[in-house]
Amino acid sequence: MPGRTEVEQLHKIFKLCGSPPEEYWEQSRLPHSTAFKPQRPYRRHVAERFLDISAPALALIETLLSIDPAARGTASSALKSEFFTTEPFPCDPSTLPKYPPSKEIDARR
Repeated sequence: MPGRTEVEQLHKIFKLCGSPPEEYWEQSRLPHSTAFKPQRPYRRHVAERFLDISAPALALIETLLSIDPAARGTASSALKSEFFTTEPFPCDPSTLPKYPPSKEIDARR
């Protein structure tokens, strides 16, 4: 979801994950945060975007992409997700394809 500016980046996130509720903007202590507030609220579209994945995978993605920090999953809770204990299990990393570095910092290594 790369955006050309911070505002565009936030709006791309809001379009997928939904925009924060009105209370968030009212209680925000971030200076100038209302400049990032969308003119109209966005509805969450995560489930519609990821139609071809399993229910446990979708539940994990929904939790990790929560706009509300209190509802957002942590790395520890993610590892306890049903996603990691249902088939098909993850494959051995050595069987995954190898790709050349695509970022400047990776290419320098």
